[in-house]
Order: sequence, then C-alpha cells, then structure tokens
Amino acid sequence: MKDSVARPVRLTLFTMSPVYYQVPLYRLLAADARLDFRVLYASSGGVRPVDADYGQPIAWDTDLLGGYEAGFLARSEINSIGGGGFFGLRDFDIIGRILDQNPEVLWLYGYNYLSHLLAVLTQKVRRRPVLFREDANLLEPRPLWKRAVKAVAMPALFAGERALYVGTRNRDWFAHYGVPPDRLFYVPYAVDSERLRADHLALDRTKTAIQAEFGIRENAGPVLLTVSRFIAGKQPLHLIEAFRRLRQEFDCTLLLVGSGPLEPAMRQKVMREQIPDVVFTGFMNQSSICRAYAAADIFVLPSAGERWGVSVNEAMNFALPVVVSDRVGSAVDLVAEGENGFVVDHTDIEALVSRLRLLMDRDVRYRFGAASLERVGRYNYERAASGVIRAVAAAVGADRWARAETAASLT
Repeated sequence: MKDSVARPVRLTLFTMSPVYYQVPLYRLLAADARLDFRVLYASSGGVRPVDADYGQPIAWDTDLLGGYEAGFLARSEINSIGGGGFFGLRDFDIIGRILDQNPEVLWLYGYNYLSHLLAVLTQKVRRRPVLFREDANLLEPRPLWKRAVKAVAMPALFAGERALYVGTRNRDWFAHYGVPPDRLFYVPYAVDSERLRADHLALDRTKTAIQAEFGIRENAGPVLLTVSRFIAGKQPLHLIEAFRRLRQEFDCTLLLVGSGPLEPAMRQKVMREQIPDVVFTGFMNQSSICRAYAAADIFVLPSAGERWGVSVNEAMNFALPVVVSDRVGSAVDLVAEGENGFVVDHTDIEALVSRLRLLMDRDVRYRFGAASLERVGRYNYERAASGVIRAVAAAVGADRWARAETAASLT
C-alpha cells in the first residue's frame, strides 16, 4: 500500500568530523520542518584535540554540536580526520546506524574511505537515493595509475545518484566523472558572513592598536596576511620569498597565521636572509582569528593545491583584496581578476610579486576590498541550504516532497 502520510523527509548526512564552517548549514537544515535531519560523524576530531597538520593537537573553540541532531560512530574517538588511505576509516557500524535511522536520502560528504563505500552499498541495497558532496577538483595533477582507477571507479560510484557541488571547479570534477547536469546541485561553501562582517565593523576602528598587539610596528606599510597550515602544499616558503622581494621596494609587513611542520624552515629563512617585518602568530582559533583579518590590508593564498580555501571567503568579509594561486579551487568563483584580486601561476614567484606590487596603492586596495565584500555576499548558508533541499526534493520525487511540505505547513 502506498504511503500517503504527511511527514518530513528523513535525511542523514555521513561525514568525517565536525567543522566550524559547516555547522551553520546543518542548523539551517535542522530548522526546516520539511526535513528530519541528522548527522553521523566518523571522528570526534575538532571536538577533541587532534593534529591535522598544524604540528600540534587543536580543537575548534566554538559550538560544533548545538542546534542539530548529531551522532558519532563507535571508532570516533580514535579515528583521525584525514589520511590513512582507503582503510583510514573502517567503521562497520555505519551499516547498522543507517538501517536504524532508515534515511530516505543518505547524504555523503566524501567518498574515498571504506566507511563511505559501506554507507553507499547499504543505501543502494535499500534502493534509496544517495547525495554526494565532495570539494575535489581537477587542478592538481594525479599519478597515471590513480587517474586510471578513478576513470573506472568514480562513474560507477556516482551512477544514478545526485551530487552537490561547492563551486565551478568542483562541478567540473563531478561532470568529469559522469554526473549529468540535471543531477548536479549548487551548494556553495560559505562562512558566517554576518558574524565576520560585524567583527570587521567593530574591529576596524582599532586597526592600528590590533596591529600593535601582533608586534607590527607603527607605519609599517600594508599588512599582507595568510592563514593556513604550514605544509608544503600551502607554499609558505614561496610566499616568504615573494615578500622578501617586495619588501626591498616597499614598506610592508607579512603576518603569518598558522602552524605546522614547515614553521622551523620558515623562521630559518627569515633569520638567515634577514627579512624584516615578518610576524609569526602561531595557530589562532575561531575566537581570535578575526583580529588577524582586521589587522590586514591584503590576503594571500599561494597554494600549490587547495580544494577550495575557506580562508579566502573569510578574508573577503573583512573587505580585503585577495591574491591566490591558480591551484586554489575557489579562485574562479571568488576572485574577479583585476576587480577584487588576482590569480597567479602557483610556480611563478615574480608574478605574485608583481600583483602584490599593484596592491601597494591604497586606493586600489580600497576599491578591490569593496568588491570583495560585495562578491562574497553571494556565498551564504541560505543559498547552500536551498541547494541541499532542491537535491532532496529531486531525490524523493514530487509526490513525496509534497507530503513533506504538507507536514511542514501543519507544524
């Protein structure tokens, strides 16, 4: 007998671990009466301290679990939040959790661990739809063997399902692996713009004092900021070399926010080559990071491989011009060349210097920063939630979605 009961659609998300910039989206979805939404985490990393290439264990100092229903798998206290290859996550209890929750739609963030495969197979055996969200792109070269394996495995994995893409390069990645346009739904990466803009307005009045807190000398010129882990893929040594050349021509300061295994080499380069006005802050958590953005005049992310780069979103909410490499996944979406920033070849230090040289002009920085603020406003949680909801509605079909809307109207 056909089910005609008006009730919300059961949507379960399975993802790696709680992340501060994803949680507001979960809260929005949990508040939607058309959905019975919950999240299953493979790892408690981020809630508990864990080393994720910061060179030290860190936990986010913000509420990661409030405002939505969250659960953790049995191995969550020992699972890392990345690495370990295919068997890095091997959570066999995911099968039972899916059967217990009985989701009408299973949403997966990620795909490349055994746990994800078990989740997909469980849902497919149940003949229920899967939504894939992944932030990968085709920018970074991969070994031939890996490309060959993915050319066969990925289209089979995605066959008949729908995907949620975060931006242009990510959409291209899904399309490359066979997801048709009518099964692609836009769910942009967002940050808490309302909070960040309020912090920007409040802190901008005391910018000079904040710079002094970081040890930036008075009248030190424009402050260049990067926020990242200090690992090879982020190219922090590349940035320090670009700054060294720029500093020979202009008074300016480099503010390096982050930590990681390359920090000793970075400090050695600064000392060995006597590069002035380089400030290391160490890792800064969410309760204090806004002060770094408020102290800055230009944001730089020269990564050799970056799936998106949420720090670019954050910087733009502080009305900063941005200079990023062509390997930053968000570049094509967030950076309008010559309007709010520049995109440079990730191998070309002189190209990076030349673009930063243009931003030594205060009027150019102000104009670019205003354009950043306007542009990043399009990347918000409401738009992301709308994309998820449209994908869920398509996955369950018009009749089932109509019953969910009826249930919402009765609440």
